[in-house]
Amino acid sequence: MEPYANHPRMSRRSFLAAVMGGFSALVATVLGVPAVVFGLSPALKQTKKETWVQVGLPGDFKTGQPQMAEFTIFRKDGWLEESVSKSVWVVRTGDADFAVYNPRCTHLGCIVSWRPEETAFFSPCHGGVFALTGEVLAGPPPRSLDKLDWKVDGGKLVVNFKDFRLGVPEKVEV
Repeated sequence: MEPYANHPRMSRRSFLAAVMGGFSALVATVLGVPAVVFGLSPALKQTKKETWVQVGLPGDFKTGQPQMAEFTIFRKDGWLEESVSKSVWVVRTGDADFAVYNPRCTHLGCIVSWRPEETAFFSPCHGGVFALTGEVLAGPPPRSLDKLDWKVDGGKLVVNFKDFRLGVPEKVEV
């Protein structure tokens, strides 16, 4: 019984063509995978960069009177670059002391407003109420308003703007 009797023999030319094709595929893979990874790396990177923004001069803010400060930040996400309008609540608490809050309610992210007649921040979505200190007074918010780091740099008040996860009791940066 001849095991290969029913199969035609492969010619030397066909064999070499198959070997060269396999070798070419191997080389293309070895060189191609790093090139693809390098090309996609900006989209795969999730870098968190500090975003210090100027919100005004310290003298612009009166003690005990919250003031909304608006600014634009530039973000890069993969290949997408965009400018985004943001804001913070700035409360001067002393001669050289401030409290700066992310204006998003920690429940669902609605922008809180200041009601001077009630000396409290109000969330329009579900009735969340926050004290001047950012503490929850009423409603469903799971934590206080998110406090942001600030400093006076070159005579200007600058804030390290961040967003945080909503609806959870712990403050987790996103």
